[in-house]
Amino acid sequence: MLKAEAIQAMSEGKKVTHRHFTLYEWVTMTPDGNLLFDDGVKCSPMEFWRWRTDPTYDKDWMIIIKI
Repeated sequence: MLKAEAIQAMSEGKKVTHRHFTLYEWVTMTPDGNLLFDDGVKCSPMEFWRWRTDPTYDKDWMIIIKI
């Protein structure tokens, strides 16, 4: 999925991952608009995207689905 779709999914509380993330890494959005990571760390969306400006982050996002 594209970056905009990943942001929308995160805003809906879904956990997303990216091909650059490790196997168990994910990120989602909390109700206050901050991002929450698999390890419990939180940051603002501005901080998160500040370091992910490479065009490879514009695509290849995936929703994590529990089975």
